[in-house]
Amino acid sequence: MAKAKKLVSAVLDMDSAVEFSGAAKANLQASSNPEQIHAYLNEKYKSEKAGELTIEIANRQAQFKWILPVVVDEAEKLHKEALKLAKSRDFSSAITLWIKAISLNAIDPDYYFNTGIAFFEKKEYREAIENLEYAFQLCPIYYKARLILGTVYLKMRKFEKAENHLRESISFNHTNTLALLNLATATSVLKKYADGIAIFNKIAELNPKEVRAFFGLAKIYSLQNNIHQANICYQKVLKIDPKGPLAPHAKRLIIPENTATKELKTNSAINVSDYANLDEMFSEAYSAYLFSDYKLSANLYKKYVSSKPDDEQAWYSLGEASLRCGFVETALNAFQKASQLNPAKGLYNKQVALCLDYLDRHVECLERIEKACNQGKADSMALTLYGKALIDNNKAEEAVEQLNKALKRNKQNIAAEFHLAQAYSLLGKTDEAAEHLYWILNSKIKTPLKAKAERLLSSIKNKT
Repeated sequence: MAKAKKLVSAVLDMDSAVEFSGAAKANLQASSNPEQIHAYLNEKYKSEKAGELTIEIANRQAQFKWILPVVVDEAEKLHKEALKLAKSRDFSSAITLWIKAISLNAIDPDYYFNTGIAFFEKKEYREAIENLEYAFQLCPIYYKARLILGTVYLKMRKFEKAENHLRESISFNHTNTLALLNLATATSVLKKYADGIAIFNKIAELNPKEVRAFFGLAKIYSLQNNIHQANICYQKVLKIDPKGPLAPHAKRLIIPENTATKELKTNSAINVSDYANLDEMFSEAYSAYLFSDYKLSANLYKKYVSSKPDDEQAWYSLGEASLRCGFVETALNAFQKASQLNPAKGLYNKQVALCLDYLDRHVECLERIEKACNQGKADSMALTLYGKALIDNNKAEEAVEQLNKALKRNKQNIAAEFHLAQAYSLLGKTDEAAEHLYWILNSKIKTPLKAKAERLLSSIKNKT
């Protein structure tokens, strides 16, 4: 039995929307006429798929109400059961129930939203994106779906998409710390430093004890060579949470303010006696890395670990800097040292596997990347490396499984597409291989893999 009772509501503070949303900014500033603003918001947030939207405007606030035309009791029962399963982290069973609920009522955004979250928890990002996008296509004021979607894109390193969705979410909930932190991260990576600083400062205003805001500010100021402001922010991290996880990082990243940037980037004569303590040397190594002086950074980290060989983070940082310099053997040794100090950390095993792949040590690479994935580092890049390693070890059938998982995490993963085509080609499945190769060749993304795809496709055509 169906009944018409379900409401989604949201409030848009127009002053906050002006502050955070580029899309709304010009339109909301252009007119103070409530009728014009109403017309703009109605056009922006109307749904062509389902539901009835009403908007009331008063005191620079827009109150939205979206009414779902049909609620199905049986679907709601499945929805509640699925929520219980998701709470106990049985996401696969929860997804099954939500899909059944959708089959009974395909216009309820709650079902798609929660299905998207469940897929996100399972790291199946493609399915997460599809469900979350459909949630706000049905109900355009469903800002929570925008928040999770922005977070998914942030995980996938699709920073521009992440920024767009997070800004839209913040328009409706401008005090959500998670959304603000994620948006600040996205804008910082996109080198929109002024935006990043403004948003991190907003977080600090809302919560003066949020150390992540001050740590984020410090990193931006370091990138801008504003050492004084960076140090102030690192000091705040230490003052607010001296025993927290960010405190040791903040302590060692404080840079002496009499350090000349020019000298830092060009001086390769490193003497331990020139530093007041090892943390000062670590800070210079980190700063050199930020300024893309990877050789100096690697040399500083080498000196550091020679005096403090039990610092796993320093070994990892040495590996990263060495890899940027093209010193693969040195990077491999550093990542291996980090892994020996902390064998349970999947990131270290992933980086060891990456170096082993560069060095064509296929058997060892497979062992390491499998271990990394089992330790929870099964992101799209790791799964792609896993699939490639399986191909290199003549295990094409198993490679197909891992590479398909990689594409579920990130449907724009060109490398996964290429290696999947390789695996299908080795298995004699030429049609499947060609399909993935054509996708690469038609992609707008510029990549050297297109030339390899052309060669592999030509090879397949010559055989058929």
